[in-house]
Amino acid sequence: MHWTRLAAATIAALSVAATMPAAPAGAATGSAPPSGRASAVMAYPTAFVQVRPTSWSGDCAQGHTFTFTGQIAVLLTPETVRYRWIRSDNGATPVQELSFGLGQTTKSVSTTWRIGAPGSYSEAIEILSPNHSYSNWASFRLQCTS
Repeated sequence: MHWTRLAAATIAALSVAATMPAAPAGAATGSAPPSGRASAVMAYPTAFVQVRPTSWSGDCAQGHTFTFTGQIAVLLTPETVRYRWIRSDNGATPVQELSFGLGQTTKSVSTTWRIGAPGSYSEAIEILSPNHSYSNWASFRLQCTS
């Protein structure tokens, strides 16, 4: 048995507990993770998102671009993951596919969001298959000075 599958069986048997992140204020209804915290067995694949910068202040006439970097991890390989980026303004990217080769358990993904309206916003990854799950919400703030 391949080591990755042996590790998967061991982890699945342990039923690792996890919590889902809370949705930010103004998050998309119907496409965002449920509000509050819920206890569940950890599902794979998983995702984690960061944003740079986390805040920006300046002239918003041309808008400002925020860059989101995510890590998607799988337990069993090979695997194909279908996902999309979801935003707090109800926007979403088209569905994308990510293929993991034998023994390859993590991959990086990224996207950008150019915005010129002041406020607080966030973006997350929604995993659509092979299991449905969400990443954390990566939040940023835009402050316009003009």
